[in-house]
Amino acid sequence: MIDTVEQASGVGIAAPQIYKSLRIFIMSSKPNPRYPDAPLMPITAIINPEIIHASSEMEKGWEGCLSVPSMRGFVPRHKTIYVRYHDQQGQVQETEFNGFLARIFQHELDHLDGLTFIDRLESTKDLISESEWYQQFAPQAN
Repeated sequence: MIDTVEQASGVGIAAPQIYKSLRIFIMSSKPNPRYPDAPLMPITAIINPEIIHASSEMEKGWEGCLSVPSMRGFVPRHKTIYVRYHDQQGQVQETEFNGFLARIFQHELDHLDGLTFIDRLESTKDLISESEWYQQFAPQAN
């Protein structure tokens, strides 16, 4: 799973995406060509995740997905979430994620529940090709 995420410049991958029926996903965040403004987060295994509390404040943001190649969607997500999961050592972890990291967690949790970001779109107008996204929204090189 880790190799797949790194090779694709992704920020997460869930077990069902590689045909494993397990409630586990990987999160990892750092600036890369697909997400140039991504915050730093080391590769983290998230096992049996759950959202304990989600803020009522929603925030729309652009998402891509290894399962939906060459597309981007403008997806509403909870801005802040408080979560519980087991780490690779089997220890229970509870933490709060905000912004982009909260978005990654919710996106990957959706995969465990059989959903993709397309299921969360408010309108088909919120779906564009990745090449169009790069032309319209990607930071321009100086």
